Amino acid sequence: MAENAFPLTSAASMAAVVLLSLLLTGYELYQIFRRDFGRTLGNRHALFLFLLNIGMALIVWWFIHGLLAVQPTILTTLATGLTFPALLRSRFTLYRTIPTADGAAGQASAVDEVSLKMDEMYRGLQSAFYKEIDLRLARERQIFNKQLRETFTADQLDEHLAGVIGQITIEEDRTRLEAKLEAIRAITDDRKRHDQLANLLIHVTDRAELRRAIRDRSLTPTG
Repeated sequence: MAENAFPLTSAASMAAVVLLSLLLTGYELYQIFRRDFGRTLGNRHALFLFLLNIGMALIVWWFIHGLLAVQPTILTTLATGLTFPALLRSRFTLYRTIPTADGAAGQASAVDEVSLKMDEMYRGLQSAFYKEIDLRLARERQIFNKQLRETFTADQLDEHLAGVIGQITIEEDRTRLEAKLEAIRAITDDRKRHDQLANLLIHVTDRAELRRAIRDRSLTPTG
């Protein structure tokens, strides 16, 4: 049968699920934080997030391959590793066939209750970890924003941003950032405009270059 093709040992299947959960977590972090992705990896809450997803993926693996006694295959391993968050949020619909006819209603209710609590716990912890990661990045951006405003005038930031954005090759990104810069220029409050120009520069510049610019008090790259 197709579903039994390419069987795997339990150890190999579990190892693959762990790897897939790591890749999925990394992809989600990248989708959320983009340019700040590298810095999220140094946050201890990102480590907790990786461990949380590994744990939940292995629990789902156990439900499928342990409780239901489904033979581990490449297909079931991929499904478990890549879709375990959806399986949790669907209240373990796949596992409601576990109870036998004897006492089925009570057992089904118990399984459903457990799956709901696990999903609630998973989503709560995941949300808390994402918020902690975001707060740390926000504090870092706030420090850079203050330093940039103290070091450079709004006109200096504006001129530098125009040059940087104009050199962006991908037209869609360049157009979007040009529109953002024009919107900031239209702000009548000088302090707010200065603040938003600094934020935009933080968005388009890597942290090492920002530190150099602040240290040297120059937006012109050296070398």
